[in-house]
Amino acid sequence: MSNTDSRTKFTRRRLLGGLGAATVALTAPIWKSATSFGAAAKPAKRFIGVFSANGTIASAFFPNTTASDSPLTLGPECRILAPMAAYKSKMLVLHGVDMTSTIGPNKPGGPHMKGPGAMLTGGSLLPGPFTGSEGPAGYADRISLDQVIANTQTTQFKSLEFGVRMQGQEPLKYISYRGASMPNAAVDDPWQIYSRIFANAGMTQAQLQKTIADRKSVLDFLKDDITRLESRFTGADKARLDAHLGGLQAIETQLAMTVGGCMAPTLPTRTDPEDMNSFPMMASLQINLMMLALTCGMTNVATFMFANADSWQWYPWIGVNEEHHATSHADDKDTAAQEALTQINIWTAGQITTMLDKLAAAQDADGSSMLDNSLLLWGNELGKGNTHTYQNIPWMLAGGASGAFRMGRFLQYQSVPHNNMLLSIQNAFGIPGTTFGDPTTCTGPLTNLT
Repeated sequence: MSNTDSRTKFTRRRLLGGLGAATVALTAPIWKSATSFGAAAKPAKRFIGVFSANGTIASAFFPNTTASDSPLTLGPECRILAPMAAYKSKMLVLHGVDMTSTIGPNKPGGPHMKGPGAMLTGGSLLPGPFTGSEGPAGYADRISLDQVIANTQTTQFKSLEFGVRMQGQEPLKYISYRGASMPNAAVDDPWQIYSRIFANAGMTQAQLQKTIADRKSVLDFLKDDITRLESRFTGADKARLDAHLGGLQAIETQLAMTVGGCMAPTLPTRTDPEDMNSFPMMASLQINLMMLALTCGMTNVATFMFANADSWQWYPWIGVNEEHHATSHADDKDTAAQEALTQINIWTAGQITTMLDKLAAAQDADGSSMLDNSLLLWGNELGKGNTHTYQNIPWMLAGGASGAFRMGRFLQYQSVPHNNMLLSIQNAFGIPGTTFGDPTTCTGPLTNLT
């Protein structure tokens, strides 16, 4: 019998086999950060598409400058974006990016119908039977950006679609499409989506804690093993061991996060998600569930809709006691209506800031912020509610997509199609292509982003 301690046999299979024993049974796959020996995988890029309705108040959204490329300052005129001020260095605000793909005399549907169908598809609506909101029209004619990205993912859920009080008819309540006439419904019931994302966990909290403890025990063994081995190697082999030890330590960090942050939360007693007055509570619950799914690695792709297009929501908790859609049709000289619309958009910006806060607080395995490896796109069905224009859609991008874009700027374009922006985002996620959406509309990647 050999006197050699079997633990000194240094093989890639043995070390990764040990890791494999530590990567079964939990819903969140965030400890897959060491996927090749001696090297930590790059953090996953995450995409979040956020929709709000009825246009914006341009004078309270866009910075007051004529420069085509300027640092994003968020001065007093940018009241809507003010809640996001802490993240201005990680934001891009775009002016002059139009939803051109849905404009034309032969494009089916009314103005509020067209916007959500085009927002992430870069296409338009098909003919169809839906007659409300100045129809008739059908669903969108092609796949949406979130699903293009989702099709490259291997997470538990390729994508998740969240909403708050989705009361509209077809196709007002869809921005995500798997293909032509294949919408993904935004789930507006937190209890329903909770059941979905935690259905496969199959563990009590005690079982989850034991699994994490067992997994940490395996990691501790591997770390001790590598530490002993280090004294027996020099040069390149020692460097590979050091790198692998660093990968294990990153996984351990993620495990520590998981103990406190990736367990199934306790939801409040069920209430009616369609109750008008429950809107802020439902938004908070949905945001928390979405961010949990993203930060715990259940998915890397999500969409979030603050009501459907046309939004008939009231906002009494911020002093707006008029319906959103009707208010958006008020004349520009109606200062009370303009202020009400501004307050609605400020409130929405605050909710999106919560999303950014949660991403900024979460850490990827390499120590970087999850916000830096994510890209959030906030868009709208219209540029301005009372004119139903598709020009100057209020686009805001936040995060960084792992350095793909130069953030912290306000960029002004001369009426370019939003297809170009969608193409740039697709390319930023490592998906090649020279056109996105309607190829007769797209003219190439949006300039000056990288």
